[in-house]
Amino acid sequence: MPRKDDYLQKVDQIIGAKIYSLRLAKGMYRNQLAEAIGVTHQQLKKYEKGINRISIGRLVLIAKAFGQNIKYFCQDLELSTEPIIPTQHQVMCIEVSRNFMKIHDPKHQNAVNLLVKSLTLT
Repeated sequence: MPRKDDYLQKVDQIIGAKIYSLRLAKGMYRNQLAEAIGVTHQQLKKYEKGINRISIGRLVLIAKAFGQNIKYFCQDLELSTEPIIPTQHQVMCIEVSRNFMKIHDPKHQNAVNLLVKSLTLT
């Protein structure tokens, strides 16, 4: 059933985009956050896309999972008109982190870490 209030739909999208952006920044998989807040990963995806409205109780759980204050999700709601889109840099950081976690040999992990550290010095 489509919503009639465009403002509320925009609010849902903005809050969902903030959740998505925080999840990427924290390097969390969707299923990890979903489990932490007691929903399916499909439901979390709907929250992130602004398709389903998030209850205040669920939003409190999300804020707690991220170590954020609930106020973060309400900031700039009147001012913001564009959804938050993660930068290519954020997406790349998550991809690097996920790939790093797939390396099981501690020696290889250490080598990758030393490589990254050495690249930051140049």
